Amino acid sequence: MSNAVEEFLIAKNVPFESFTFDVSDEENGRAEAEKLQLTVTTIYKTLVLKGNKTGTVIALVPLDGRLDYKKTAKASGNRKVGFPPMEYVLAATGYPHGANTPIGIFMQHPDYVQIFDTSILAHEEVIVSSGELGHSVKVQVNDLLTLIAPIQADILSA
Repeated sequence: MSNAVEEFLIAKNVPFESFTFDVSDEENGRAEAEKLQLTVTTIYKTLVLKGNKTGTVIALVPLDGRLDYKKTAKASGNRKVGFPPMEYVLAATGYPHGANTPIGIFMQHPDYVQIFDTSILAHEEVIVSSGELGHSVKVQVNDLLTLIAPIQADILSA
């Protein structure tokens, strides 16, 4: 059975592959990825931030990457960004922590600033959350970039 993100991808004729993970914690997520022979570098996490000028900012970074606040603020047109309380994340995106998805957030809030780290350009396909805990989709990077049209910037810590 498809969820809203998968139905959206189908409607847009974007090919994808669904995955289900046991994600009770980040280590389990990594172990599940290894079982499915997926490399951690192709799994991207969706971070919800709050900018002092733009409000909600969505950042897509590799699972093993660390966000650089200053780079992200500059790329998003803010003086500073930070992680808001979990209540804000749920209210702003409609998704609980761990289920945020760049595709689903774009569906509901196409006006939100979305920034994808430039490391995504090194991959043909990436795996992102499909909006439910433990559920993800593998999509072509070019399809994801065309669909969402995010800002592309180096937003990782060195």
